[in-house]
Amino acid sequence: MIVIDAGVRRDAKEREPDLATRAYDGIREAILNLSFQPGQPLQELALASWLGISRTPVREAIRQLQSEGLVESAASRGVVVAQVSVADIENAYLVLELLEGLSGRLAAQRLDEEGAGKLRGHIDRLREAAAETDLELWAAADAEFHDAVRSIAVNPKLNQTANLVYPVIERVRSIYLREGDEPERLAVATGAHCAVGEAILAGDAERAEALSRRLFADAGADNVRLLKRWVSPLRRSF
Repeated sequence: MIVIDAGVRRDAKEREPDLATRAYDGIREAILNLSFQPGQPLQELALASWLGISRTPVREAIRQLQSEGLVESAASRGVVVAQVSVADIENAYLVLELLEGLSGRLAAQRLDEEGAGKLRGHIDRLREAAAETDLELWAAADAEFHDAVRSIAVNPKLNQTANLVYPVIERVRSIYLREGDEPERLAVATGAHCAVGEAILAGDAERAEALSRRLFADAGADNVRLLKRWVSPLRRSF
């Protein structure tokens, strides 16, 4: 559990036009990286002090996070970080399997020279992060890779849907990346991502879709197994 300390609050005078967005981004990131853990109460006053802003934008941010399923109301404890359930993870990965599979197919069909150059760069960053066993760098490169594939697919609805679904899996995924033999795990995951990228670069739409779907089906199965082992620590009381 993170200790909210006014000494590490952000500078309230930073030139940011939307304080509610600032609050949303900060709280959301803390939830996704497990600094704020499932079941932890979210008190507006403490969050406002931590962020260096007033309670009003914090209240707006919490409402938005609640609409996304990252925050929920608890009868006796007010607003808390939402719990993680096996059903949520299974359902989210089923949607992502279809969504990213379609993204891979469309990307292979619509790839242009600029997109190919960017995709090769993302593949290189994944390989570099895996070689360095840098989990944080790899996770960022992974997200950028899938963002790039959806961008190449040129279908804004794919991104809109992805932005609703990915937050559901991020907390469990953060744990999974740190569980087990990281070099081996990163090597396998990197190989799967590179295969998707190479199929897109080759213009093989059918293969790109099949490999993308397999990647997310496997990731879903892995994370569900992990969640079943970690269900107690993820449901701690604060």
